[in-house]
Formats: sequence, C-alpha cells, structure tokens
Amino acid sequence: MLERLMDLLNSDVGPDLLRALKIVFLAVLAVAALGILCAPTVKPGKVTSYGLLRILFAGALFAVLGYQATWQMLGYTNPAFVKFMRRYNRRPNAAEKQVMRGPLLDRRGRVLAAPVSGDVWGRRYPLGEAAAHPLGYYHSTYGITAVERVCDPTLSGYALDKRDEALGKALFAQRAAEGEAVILTLDQRLQQKAYELLAGRKGAVVIMRPRSGALLALVSSPGFDPLNPAEAIADEQNAPAFNRAVQGRYPPGSTFKILLAGLALEKGLPQVYACPGQGYIAGPSTPPIRDSEYYAYQRKGAVWPGWGSIGLKEATVHSSNVYFAQLGVESRPEAFNDMMVKARIREPLTYLHASGGNLQSARGHVPEVTKKRAIALLAIGQGEVLTTPLHVACFTAAVAADGRMMCPRLSKADSIEELSRLFSARTAGQLRAILREAVSRGTGKGVDLAGLNVCGKTGTAQAPGGEDHAWFTCFAPQRAPNIVITVLIERGGFGAKAALPVARALLQEADSLGYVRVAEEAAP
Repeated sequence: MLERLMDLLNSDVGPDLLRALKIVFLAVLAVAALGILCAPTVKPGKVTSYGLLRILFAGALFAVLGYQATWQMLGYTNPAFVKFMRRYNRRPNAAEKQVMRGPLLDRRGRVLAAPVSGDVWGRRYPLGEAAAHPLGYYHSTYGITAVERVCDPTLSGYALDKRDEALGKALFAQRAAEGEAVILTLDQRLQQKAYELLAGRKGAVVIMRPRSGALLALVSSPGFDPLNPAEAIADEQNAPAFNRAVQGRYPPGSTFKILLAGLALEKGLPQVYACPGQGYIAGPSTPPIRDSEYYAYQRKGAVWPGWGSIGLKEATVHSSNVYFAQLGVESRPEAFNDMMVKARIREPLTYLHASGGNLQSARGHVPEVTKKRAIALLAIGQGEVLTTPLHVACFTAAVAADGRMMCPRLSKADSIEELSRLFSARTAGQLRAILREAVSRGTGKGVDLAGLNVCGKTGTAQAPGGEDHAWFTCFAPQRAPNIVITVLIERGGFGAKAALPVARALLQEADSLGYVRVAEEAAP
C-alpha cells in the first residue's frame, strides 16, 4: 500500500492529491476533537450513542496518528518516500535535512561530487563542466541525471540491499539513513586534462584500460555547469548537455579499418591488391572510391599515380581507401556481418550497473549486407556506418587485449566482463605490429613518443554539411598495452592534425601519472 501511495504522490497529480488529503485529515481531526470534547457526560457503565461516537472518533484519530508515525519511520527504507519528503516537506527537521547524500569519488578517492551541509539539494562538483557529462547533476528543478541518477539509491542511503540498515538508523540514530560513497574508475587528473585539451571544441575523449575495461576518462565537449544546467538544456545549437562520448553517433572513417584488417588476418584473406590512382569501382552505378592523395594531387594540378600493388601493412600505414574497399568486398557479407556482431556495433554498450538502473551508450549502426559491393564503402568507415567514440575505444582495446573486447566500466564495484572475442591472440599480435607501423612511419607519426611504442590509427570521416570529423585512436606500449585513448573532434578536418595532438598530450600526461608503463590489473 505504501508503494502505491508513494508512486501516486510522486506523480503529476501528487500536489493536488496531497492538498485533498490534508483537508480530509484536518476534517477528521476536527470532528474527532469535537466528538471527544463535546459529547455529553454519561453514567459509568452505560454506553450511549454519544459515548460510542466518542470511542469511534478517538479510535480514528489514534489510527491516523499511528499510521503517520509508522509511515515516517518505515519510509526511510523506501526510495519513493524519501523522494516525496524532499519534494514536499519544508520543516527544518524533515527527512530531506536528515539524509546526507554520499559523495562520488574517483579511483584514488578524490572528490568528484560531494554534498553541501544543510542543503538537501546542495552539491559540490570540483571539476565543474569537465566531468558534468559522466557524473550528471542533482538539481531541485531539473532532476537527477547520469551517475547521480542510477546511483541515487546508494548515494541517498535507500539502496534495496541496505533497507534493514536504513531502518535501524531511522529508528535509533539522530540522523536518518545516510548515503554511501560511490567510487568510480575515473582519474580526476586525466578527466580535467582531456577536457582542457578539447578547448571548447565539439568532441569527445575516451581513455580506458584495455584488459579491465576501466574508464579513466569519459569526456564530452562543450561541457556545462552541473549546478545550473538550464542554459545547456536550452542551447539546441551547440547541445552542451549532449554526451558526445557515449551518445554521439559518427561515421568512424579510417578507424574502422582496424576491424577490416583484423577480419582479413583472421580469415586468411588475400592481402595484396592493386591500388591505382583513379580509384576502385565496386560495381555498376557506384562512384569510385579514391585515396585522399588523389584529391591532394588534384588541388595541385597533378595526377595521383596510386600506390601500386601493396599488402595489408602498407595499406594501413598509408590508410589507403582503395585497398580497404577491395579488402571489404573480398571478405564477403557473412564474415563482415559476423564481425559487426562481435564488435557490438549495433548494440548499446552498458558502462555502469547500479541499483537505480544502468548507463548505456547509444547504439551504433551498420546495415546487414547481402551484396559484396555494399561492403566497399562501409569498409572505410563511410556510408551508413555510425559508431560512438566509446565503441571505437572498445574495439581498439580488443586489439590491445589479445583480441578480447571487454565491457567498459565506470564503477569500481562493477565486475570485469568480456563482451566477445574479436580476434585470436595471434591475430591481435599481428594487428598491434601493423598499427605500430602506422605510427612509426605512417599517418600517425605525430604521436610516436620515445620509449612508448605507441600503436594507433588516424581517421578522417566525411560528414554532410561541413568539414570532416577528425579521429585518432591508439594504445601503448605495443607488447603489453596498458592504456587506450580515443579522440574525436567534430568538424576537425584531418585526424592527424586535429585529434592526434590531443591524444599525444594525453599519452604524455598518462605516462607521467604511471598509467602507460605500469601494468594494469589483469582480467580474471
């Protein structure tokens, strides 16, 4: 009954119903008082209609008061009750003043969000807009979002598995059920640094541990003030409240070639193809797919001669669209579709499990292909394929983790989970060697930091209506990778010029913090 009443009071009709209940309660109280005070005196041992009326009204009064007391004592174990009390009860000693909300902490115990003493809706966010997207906000007007929302039962002290403890505090302690801390996998320093490096540009950064899935940074830009989200919600043009890291869907460009290269190695596909300057035509009525060099030469008034016949390593080093379009067609629809399933491109990725729900990314998109020629454009990360930055980070991490794609984790309490095996350990080792070449002498050369043996892939994804999206995804060191960094800059142009410098600076920061050369916790 309490559950149904709380749901009703917290609904849209709650305020009107509450006023009506108050009127009824006051009427019952008044009638009961009159019945007790004004009923005529009767002789002892003789029950009259007036005496019976007095007994009935007195019983009703004490029943109401008793239920009220029980409701409040047991209410602290009920999430709906606590929500109701925060919303309506304005007394200084109300439940909202007694429940101290727990803090959100980073992996080292540094504060990401903390309560403000004496203010039920008060919340302190030391990183401000730099961490607003993953943490969310806790606001009296605009509600609760992201981690604050799904971890609310724990933070507010009424998690279902804590009901007995909460009841004990409500009955025997001066304070009601206190919230507990939630420890996240984020590193406060990397989160702040990544946000600063994006410098207000629209984009995202994902930094994760490849073998455990632990997210060290989950950044979306532009950010917003979690204490005053109104402006961000109203700004439809820049959408600062939109979490691009997990909800933004973009053509992945050449970062998608990582999956095709792995597919070719796994299936033993032919690996040498002719790459003429004029490009590759997959079938009738399809436009030619060309390398970016073709257009660079064209702007200079010259003719691009092409790469000639090259293999998988050289094609990855030069990021040849002509090569990977042919490789995609050769992979055949069945194998391509199977790889998309293993990489979870069409599925949302759950990155936090909590008693108040889960946090998930948007679904990526890639069509189920039936004709070989349809794969040509998809193979280079263009056409109808869309991914989130989190998806790109996860399949990059699979290469680093010997072919195992791990579930991303934002909470330290979440267990380490393998989502799928994208490649064999042997294939993953071969891919790491190829992606190392792409950095040491290819399009990713700008991130080749001494002693780190960085492996990575640039991406420049065409998008309608403006400049290309810029991508860079990488991991280090080659032999036993400990960190993955994926950067997206919306309308940033070339990946090597816009996204790569951000990844380079973050690799340096992560190395200084001990995340690159020191082994991460091994998956069970």
